[in-house]
Amino acid sequence: PDEVRGVIKSCLEKAALINYTRISEYARIEDMQGEEVPTKKRLDDVIRLAELCIDVLQQNDEHYAEEGKEAFAWFSDLLAEHKEIFWSLYQVDMDSALEVQPPDSWDSFPLFQLLNDYLRQDENLTGGKFHSHLRETFAPLVVRYVDLMESSIAQSIHKGFERETWLPQGNGCETSEDVLWKLEALQNFIKDLHWPEEEFGNHLE
Repeated sequence: PDEVRGVIKSCLEKAALINYTRISEYARIEDMQGEEVPTKKRLDDVIRLAELCIDVLQQNDEHYAEEGKEAFAWFSDLLAEHKEIFWSLYQVDMDSALEVQPPDSWDSFPLFQLLNDYLRQDENLTGGKFHSHLRETFAPLVVRYVDLMESSIAQSIHKGFERETWLPQGNGCETSEDVLWKLEALQNFIKDLHWPEEEFGNHLE
């Protein structure tokens, strides 16, 4: 059994590299590595690559997971390792694209939501190496965004009411409408994150 497990493990490790190489070639990921490539395009490309990776891994689960479980009790563990290796390869391209994004740019949040929603629903990947890296990568950006939004809300309250004409607008005055819109936008942002770490998630809420 150990020999069989070793052979299958080796095959899955090679498959992760081969599959990821093919997907990245299909997505033309190598073409986006140069300095002349716009940062927005690099981000868009890495989001597209994530979508392709998720599709492939979900297809693998559908085709092989149940058959493997029936044949070998430990197959699901090897499949989980295979997926972690796969995402570790993607991680290199993701980090490369994120590093060149301008400061205080929130365009990368859809990437986090896409990956996090996938990872948190996979019992073998949730809380794993790649999921933890994703969380650690985006936590400072989330904190920065929330801080700026809170400062903007406080500024709207402080300066807005000083200049307020108190003419009716919507369900209140101009300042109250602005504050309510920002509060709702912040609450929706936090809710849609589905932050994977309970303590930090509760702090955000």
